Amino acid sequence: MKKILTIGLVVLAVASCNKSEKKSDVISGNYNFGGSTTVEPIMNAAAEELKEKFKDINISYDSTGSTTGFTGVASGIYSLGGMSRELAVSEESSGLKVTPIALDGVAVIVNKASVGIDDLTMSDVGKIYAGEIKNWKELGGVDAEIVVYNRDEASGTRDCFGITVKYVGKKFRNDCPIVTSNGDMVSKVATTPNSIGYCGFGYIEKDQRVKAVKIGGVEPLEENVVNGKYSISRNLNIVYKEIKEGSFEKIFLDFLLSDIGQTIAREEGFIPLKK
Repeated sequence: MKKILTIGLVVLAVASCNKSEKKSDVISGNYNFGGSTTVEPIMNAAAEELKEKFKDINISYDSTGSTTGFTGVASGIYSLGGMSRELAVSEESSGLKVTPIALDGVAVIVNKASVGIDDLTMSDVGKIYAGEIKNWKELGGVDAEIVVYNRDEASGTRDCFGITVKYVGKKFRNDCPIVTSNGDMVSKVATTPNSIGYCGFGYIEKDQRVKAVKIGGVEPLEENVVNGKYSISRNLNIVYKEIKEGSFEKIFLDFLLSDIGQTIAREEGFIPLKK
């Protein structure tokens, strides 16, 4: 796969540079991207591939959350930002552009060793996160308090997952331990008995000590996101200001949307836009 990616990368880079009448070897410098922790694996994998062609560039990606991705681009700190949500109403007047690069579902995960439940309804999940259900026995499980992990308010994953509490007409309870990334969420649920959390599909397999539960009998699978049966899902987006043809940002975005970039998205556990 590495060889295929590299060959395809050369073709893509040459095509992009020829279109702009600009040679790839004149592109150099430091490029600062940042934002969503969900988008991070795709961005880092794409950056590694591109650095094989463009030897004189340095690419950084700050994994700080979707809201920081937006504000970072708006303020000029980042030239490309990752967002695992759409623009909020308050952000729409910014003039920033958004391009989807993949699809993702958000899975509800539990500690595999201690939680025997494999299926929850949207109402169940919403009530857990609103603080109305606090013990697994209320759902047919063991008599144990539910340890609920949530994400910080800058998180696009939290924004997407908010559909669960909205489903029961409530808001998130405010006494949950907060984690700041998908990886941290998986780690906390994996090591905490009787716990529940949520993460992007691409993180489900990161630790075998967690399991993703069905929602209303629907498994958290790619096909169920695509066919609309699994409702906790979202676009993974890149946000940016105007980018010029021939710029490295344009090359990077085109690469993410290419067949090779979409293959990277799939290899990182996400759902490609292109079949």
